[in-house]
Amino acid sequence: MRIFLLRLSKGYTRPFKLNDLPGAGRIDLACRCITTAIFISEALRKNVEFRLVLEGPPEPPKTITFISQRLRRVYPDERNIASHINIALEKSMKMRKNERIESEAGIFIERTGFEKNVRELAEATQLIYLHPRGKDIQEFSFDKDVCFVLGDHRGLSKNNERFLKRMGAEVISLGKITYLASQVIAICHYELDRRGIE
Repeated sequence: MRIFLLRLSKGYTRPFKLNDLPGAGRIDLACRCITTAIFISEALRKNVEFRLVLEGPPEPPKTITFISQRLRRVYPDERNIASHINIALEKSMKMRKNERIESEAGIFIERTGFEKNVRELAEATQLIYLHPRGKDIQEFSFDKDVCFVLGDHRGLSKNNERFLKRMGAEVISLGKITYLASQVIAICHYELDRRGIE
C-alpha cells in the first residue's frame, strides 16, 4: 500500500466555492496532488490511499481520505476532485471529534488532525518525510507499505518536523531542486513502480 499524507495548513474545513479553489486555502494544490496520487493514464491506481489534512477555517482540523480501489465517479480534473472534497465537508458539519464517516464510495472524512494521522501511520507503514536534506531517494530501500508525508506550498512547521522525527520518520530527498508537491508524488510513484514495489 502507498499512502500520501498532505497537510494543507490553510485548507478550508467547510464547503467552498468551486470557482475559487486557490482562495479556499489552496484546495487547488490538494486536488492536483490527489489526481497525481490516484490516477495513471485512463485508470485509477489500485494500491493508493491519500489523506488530506485540512487545518484552515472555520472548523479545523479535518482529514479526508481517498482510497483508490473503492472510488466511483471520480475523475482527474481539479473541479471534480474539489466537488468530492466539498461533499465530504458538507457531511462533516455535525460530526463529533474523532468520528469518521464515509461520505461517498471510497471517500472518508474524520475530525482528526496531522499528529493523530502520523501516529496511526507510523505503526502500520514505513513513514517517510520528503526533505532536501534527506537521503537520496535512489539509494533508499522502501518497504512494501509506505507513507510519504508532504507539506503544502508553505511546507511543514518546525513543530511538525520535530514530531515526525519523534515518530521515527525517515527523511529522503529528491535532490537539490524544489518540486511542486504533485510532482514529488509523481516521482515517488515512479521510483516504486520501477522497482516493482506494489
